[in-house]
Amino acid sequence: MKHIAIAAATALISLTALSACSSPAPEESQEAAAPVTMHEVMLNQIDANADALWDVSNMAIGTEGGLDGSLMDDAQWTQLADLASGVEAGARTLAQMDPIVVAAPGVAISDQDIPYGHSAQQVQGFVDANPDQFRALASALELHVGQIAQAARSRDAATAGPLIDQLDSVCEDCHLQYWYPEQRELVEKFRNEGSDTAGE
Repeated sequence: MKHIAIAAATALISLTALSACSSPAPEESQEAAAPVTMHEVMLNQIDANADALWDVSNMAIGTEGGLDGSLMDDAQWTQLADLASGVEAGARTLAQMDPIVVAAPGVAISDQDIPYGHSAQQVQGFVDANPDQFRALASALELHVGQIAQAARSRDAATAGPLIDQLDSVCEDCHLQYWYPEQRELVEKFRNEGSDTAGE
């Protein structure tokens, strides 16, 4: 009787183990993770860090109008380097996007409801027409802010200052190509007039 009980118990354990092994695995989600969008990267990485970078540098503008290193302490230099690195990382993400998705369905983007603004669908069309140029412009931004980060780590105001001054134009090169291309001719006219005035 004892042998029968042991045999029955062994059979039960074996059956339970077999049942566990043959149980279907939990179904994996069939939905692929939504791709990171250009809008998200621009809003959360590039714009946020660039705006804060300008805030830090603006507090150290000297009497001559440029970045004055004597007005910067170690904490500010470190903050400037970190913020530039944040923009750099965002630009790198944009440069490596494949495919390039402007925004998630139904998401409104900046300036789409103002004159000359465009919807995400319109911007997507501009990008799809020349995605390689978009990636090249993102790479140019990555390189530029990387140089700002390096100059900040070296406490080199003479190098960092002009690079920070030029950052807006580097950003605009892409905006004028993909966000509001109708304004490119007008903005370039203003730029040229400014250059002519500066040379006088």
